[in-house]
Amino acid sequence: MGRFPFHTTQPTTTDRTMRIRFVIKGSLLGAALGAVIGIAYAHSRGRFDGLPVDGPPIALVGARLYDPAGDSVVDPATVIIRGRTITAVGRGVALPDSARTFYLSGLTLLPGLIDSHVHLSGIRSRIADGSRELGWLRYFWRFSRRFPERRRAFINAGITSVKSLGDPYPWVFKLAARIDRHELGGPRIFAGGPYLTAVGGHPLPSLRRAGQGDTSFIAQIARQLVEPDEARSAVDGIARRADFISVVLEKGGDPQVPELPVQVLNAIAAAGARNRLPTLVHVDALQDVLIALAAGARGIEHLPLDQLIDPVTLAELREQRVFVDPTLQAVEQLASGHNGDVAAARTARRNLRRLLAAGVPVVAGSDAPSPGTTFGYTLHEELRNLVEAGYSPREAIASATTVAAEYLGVAEHVGTIAPGNWADIIAVGGDPLVDISATARVYLVVADGQILLDRLDEIPAATSVVALRDTARGRRAGPVSDYER
Repeated sequence: MGRFPFHTTQPTTTDRTMRIRFVIKGSLLGAALGAVIGIAYAHSRGRFDGLPVDGPPIALVGARLYDPAGDSVVDPATVIIRGRTITAVGRGVALPDSARTFYLSGLTLLPGLIDSHVHLSGIRSRIADGSRELGWLRYFWRFSRRFPERRRAFINAGITSVKSLGDPYPWVFKLAARIDRHELGGPRIFAGGPYLTAVGGHPLPSLRRAGQGDTSFIAQIARQLVEPDEARSAVDGIARRADFISVVLEKGGDPQVPELPVQVLNAIAAAGARNRLPTLVHVDALQDVLIALAAGARGIEHLPLDQLIDPVTLAELREQRVFVDPTLQAVEQLASGHNGDVAAARTARRNLRRLLAAGVPVVAGSDAPSPGTTFGYTLHEELRNLVEAGYSPREAIASATTVAAEYLGVAEHVGTIAPGNWADIIAVGGDPLVDISATARVYLVVADGQILLDRLDEIPAATSVVALRDTARGRRAGPVSDYER
């Protein structure tokens, strides 16, 4: 035994308590850290990122190309894309040696489609019982992830640009910028930011019914205006970022909803013109259209439900080249499905026919996620509505391409397949010039130069789509889904 006797000190109650607290705190910290890591991982999964476009050029070869700008067909056509831009279009265009080549014989190339009326942050109320489509926790989760499923739904439907008519400010502009930088995948966003409406005006009652009625959200998504000075200040506040001004006169089917005073609308339109921003006005009555025309509106969103548009108003719409976005699918669902007013739905459809007969420029918009609509596919239902109303398939395609691009003021960049334009192109099966439903059979989507959708291996064998053989360059023949990188 050594010089000092061996002995131990028994732990006191205080020591044991401190150790237990230390273990509990460590466990809680570890659990919290694990939860944060887990949430971050889940948040990043499936978020639909954008793609770089600084690689080799892209060649689309062998498809029939329809360009609504000149109502022209090139068959077969070759399209060359470098970065974000179309650089060559035509027959017999030479392929760059390093091109990533898609052989698309049997498909039809169209300009990327434009949905001229969406609400990217919207939450739909179910018509039957008024309950919410999403609970707040699920909605917040998707909102924080910037709705990857919605962005993907647009791309899957061949929609490469959308017009946001009312979304939170500045959230929607930040989302648009991230898509433009290709940090996120999705359609190009043209946005007006918040609605400009009356105090308690549409769509605020609808938002509250859908569960979006908290004060902070309302403050982001709407500017409730009383005086012309407030209107001018509101426009100036968003003018630096906005592409247009979105003004609400409609009542959403409720005659008790307050309406924006005419003098306030006039002040909005004047401030918009001063900032070089067009004013787009939401309507649901003929009187709204007349007020919007008198204010110098550039566009009319929706259709009158109360009465038919008279010949004088139709002539004024045509002569001033005021664009009309019927959103017929949403309007009919609201009138007949939600309000039970079948006569109003019929009036809307008759007004659409009158616009066609009068030569008023019409664009295609879904108004998703209004009741009875969905992101992406509803635009194709709207194209079908146009054809059923008497538009030719070619005119319907133009409503979602060239006419929509003119409405947005970007006809020199999108809406047509031409050298120098932004590279927004889709490849569809069937013949959309005969059957408008063919626009929904989307197999390839190029959005701002990015290949965001490639379903070429899903083309049914019965369609007899055959790849071309380029023997001069030694490229192999094969099914249309084979491409060279």
